[in-house]
Amino acid sequence: MEEGENPRELEKEQILRLVNIIAEEIFVGKFEPDIGSYRIENRIQKGEDIPENHLTAYKMSKEEIIYNWLRYIEQIIKNYFIMQGKPIQEKKLFQYRFPEPLWERIRVFARNLMNLPLWVNRELSQTVFGGKQNYEFWQTVFETGKTPQGFRVLPKPLDLMEMIKE
Repeated sequence: MEEGENPRELEKEQILRLVNIIAEEIFVGKFEPDIGSYRIENRIQKGEDIPENHLTAYKMSKEEIIYNWLRYIEQIIKNYFIMQGKPIQEKKLFQYRFPEPLWERIRVFARNLMNLPLWVNRELSQTVFGGKQNYEFWQTVFETGKTPQGFRVLPKPLDLMEMIKE
């Protein structure tokens, strides 16, 4: 914590900035409220044309999915501080001022995650996105590129170091 800064204020400020980055990269101008989220997978299966940006925003915001990729952002933040040689208390992560290069890595991660082809693959609406999956299901998908049943969803597992590169 920097001298003279209120750690709780810094924490609020940085969480707000994180949420704004996520909103800017994934939702603003992409999720269309007029289309909404009601029975989207069924609508896709019936051939309704849902814009790709809307589909991506909708799928990325599912609880079991967002839970996992927010954990990856946490890992990116921790890794940044570790690579800088700075010891941190994990429970107070947002009470350490994030430098601009870290914010840029977070933004690039969100952008690269949003650009993964699985979000717009309409064939997955009957399988992977057809029902509610749990946290572990999506963790397995991101870690291996496959569902726990072995169905390939991603060309390869997520590589966080690759995901933070432009």
